[in-house]
Amino acid sequence: MIEMVFASAIRSTFLIGAVWIGLKALRVASPHILMSAWRLTLLACLLTPLFIDRPLFTMQSAALPIPSFLSVEPLAPAGPTPNSALTSATAQLPRDVAAPLFDWSNLADSIYLFGAGWLLLRLLIGSALTWRVCRSAAPIREEWTKGKDVRASALVKTPGTFGSTILVPEDYESWDLVERRAVIAHEDAHVRRGDFHVLLLASINRAVFWFNPLAWWLYGEIAYLAEARSDLAAIEDIGDRLRYAEILIALGRGPSGSIGLAMARPETVGRRVERILAENVLPRKMDRKVWAAIVACILPLAAVASGAVAQAPTQSTPAKEAEDEAAARAQRLAEQATPRTEIKIDPKILDNYVGYYRLGPNAVLTITRQEDRLFAQLTGQGSAEVYPESATKFFYKVVAAQLSFATDAQGRATELTLHQNGAERHAKRIDKAEMQRMQDQLAERIKSAKPMPGSEEALRRFIETLSQGEPDYSVMTDQLAKVTREQLPDIQRGLTTLGPMQSISFRGVGMSGWDIFELKFTNGTVITRINMGPDGKIAGSLIQPGP
Repeated sequence: MIEMVFASAIRSTFLIGAVWIGLKALRVASPHILMSAWRLTLLACLLTPLFIDRPLFTMQSAALPIPSFLSVEPLAPAGPTPNSALTSATAQLPRDVAAPLFDWSNLADSIYLFGAGWLLLRLLIGSALTWRVCRSAAPIREEWTKGKDVRASALVKTPGTFGSTILVPEDYESWDLVERRAVIAHEDAHVRRGDFHVLLLASINRAVFWFNPLAWWLYGEIAYLAEARSDLAAIEDIGDRLRYAEILIALGRGPSGSIGLAMARPETVGRRVERILAENVLPRKMDRKVWAAIVACILPLAAVASGAVAQAPTQSTPAKEAEDEAAARAQRLAEQATPRTEIKIDPKILDNYVGYYRLGPNAVLTITRQEDRLFAQLTGQGSAEVYPESATKFFYKVVAAQLSFATDAQGRATELTLHQNGAERHAKRIDKAEMQRMQDQLAERIKSAKPMPGSEEALRRFIETLSQGEPDYSVMTDQLAKVTREQLPDIQRGLTTLGPMQSISFRGVGMSGWDIFELKFTNGTVITRINMGPDGKIAGSLIQPGP
């Protein structure tokens, strides 16, 4: 978890910094423009985690583990110190990588969750208490309230807004007509612009990224700009800048209470009064052209920060064979995603399926029975229950995938087929001795922390031919060649975006026996896993965004 949040914070920092530099370079001073820019930035920051750790493009093979069972954790480097771990800031890879002796990621997750949980709890409690104040406050229905939801409470020390409710202290009766107009104009501006909800999102962003100083700064800047814009509305209503400054100073002498949008927080009054007295005219309000210009400037920055740059559709017409394969894969994907219904079967049948099935050069799918339930476990991953939809076909609930068994005359399974991601991967049954031999070989490979012979050169050539749009299918297994034809346009577009490859370096051996490499391109870095078959052909490849 901490890896994803940390990566999101880095991208948010880049976005906030870029927007800040742009606003300073353009000398933007209007609080209306500034507020619009930071609102969009806040929204992008909150959405950034949705785009973390999504593969740029994926090539699957019969040996590819079930994606829903994968997660991320730091990489243990190869070499003389195999038990040390790189920090999550420098490397993040799927969980087929050897774990360090002490799981620092769990400790980091705990510290992060404590901080985020504490801030979110404070926000929840504060909101609940203020809501209770709103419920118990006495409604004010006088001419100066202009039909707004205005309420007075002894617990309120300075005017403020909670949702669409305006709260004022009980001594509001001592205010003159100008003070009342200024307060209503100020707080009604908050309500009309939805400032309470924007500040609530900023509070959530601050809690999620509590370790990032810029998240706190963004919250403070949005809170200040919300007040500054409402100050302008109040000045426009009463028509007296100096009188409004006096009102603001008088209200700021008392405590602000717990209201999120208190009109006169002591920490902001001084800065706001200076601004009010320094200006001679009210800033011009935004029109659609200005708003469109802000969106046009910030959206590209947000896209770059989130790693979600859109790709233009390919103009080339795929070959008929590729079209047919893509259509067949789409049909299989739809079928595999269809909801399944569990049925009851004779528990004795389950014994026919218990055993080991070779799904790839280093991958074994182990089927076990626990009472009347059947479980499947892929090499390097946890066990998951599968549920019967017929006497020979079972389905996962944790992922859109199914297992079907082929049996002999006695009903004993001889092989199984994994249906997932639009592919059908066959696995022959093997005995325990063969399974143990594969496990020993895999353990030795992981312990050696050395790449498979020829894997680096094969990967380099593999990437080069894919970039050129002319892959050499003869160096791939049939399954990988089939998937490559289906995904070639998307893969080529992704590699074109990355630019020329500059370097390739070995990072380690995964728990499934795949070699892991870091590929640096002109426009980015990717982490690539490659699996070589016993015949020297490439059996599978997975390409993901780099650190």
